[in-house]
Amino acid sequence: MKRWIRGLMALLLTTLLLAGCGMMARGQKEGLALYYPAVLETHRGGDAIDSVTVDWETLPQGDNQIQADAVMALLMGECHEVGFQSPIPAGTQLRSVTVRGGTAWVDLTGSYGQLSGMALTIADYCIALSLTQLEGIYAVHVTVNGQELAYRDNNRFLASDVLLTSMDDVVRTLTAQLYFPDGSGELTAEERLLTQYEGQSAADVVLSALADGPSDDTLHALMPEDFSGFTARVDSGICQLNLSSASVEGMDDETAQQMVLGTIESLRSLEGISTVQLYVDGDYMESYE
Repeated sequence: MKRWIRGLMALLLTTLLLAGCGMMARGQKEGLALYYPAVLETHRGGDAIDSVTVDWETLPQGDNQIQADAVMALLMGECHEVGFQSPIPAGTQLRSVTVRGGTAWVDLTGSYGQLSGMALTIADYCIALSLTQLEGIYAVHVTVNGQELAYRDNNRFLASDVLLTSMDDVVRTLTAQLYFPDGSGELTAEERLLTQYEGQSAADVVLSALADGPSDDTLHALMPEDFSGFTARVDSGICQLNLSSASVEGMDDETAQQMVLGTIESLRSLEGISTVQLYVDGDYMESYE
């Protein structure tokens, strides 16, 4: 381990990411919110998007791919609760939903393409707001019969694009440059818009996004799956990043060093962080400004 620390120091000194629809009361933060177009006659002056909430326990257990399939099934009308109006037009079928790189790729049949204007925008964001609640999904890409709609300005949607009055646990959105290795192994910045919720620090949001991996298919994961060896705290513009040496046991030096550097550079990209101080097992190593 001492050899690894010496190697890390040398590099750091020279160099500088369903079962059913058991409904819960609206307004509760527990549970999964399913978003749908509000009935404007009863929501004058309010949000154009409303939601109902289902118990997380009604979703199938498994990874976010399995749960994304279940959420789409609910959105497409399999939840027949009073007051829930599917955002997806009748006759539309789900061709596929695939989760990769932090993005859910949703492909629907032609009926969805008949939507336009505000109706299309609302439907797109009902899907995005619903799916991005799942762990590891930060963006949603919607296509029709495998094709992007030419009359859309954008086919990729983030929950942070829209802020509803009911989303009172959202603190703010963060713009960050997250660093991941490209095909040649070089650290490459991927600009991301991240959502910070109540109780989260900006550093925690970045560490979580890095652990979930890149959204760009040409980039590769910076951290091993389920890696949790970093902790961070921010005080007066200084981020103290601590690495547990036990978490990198068995990892080759080059991979570990790249992970540390990518994490440092990602944190340094945040507004409000001027310096990152690296610690290993609580022992101070180096500062980066």
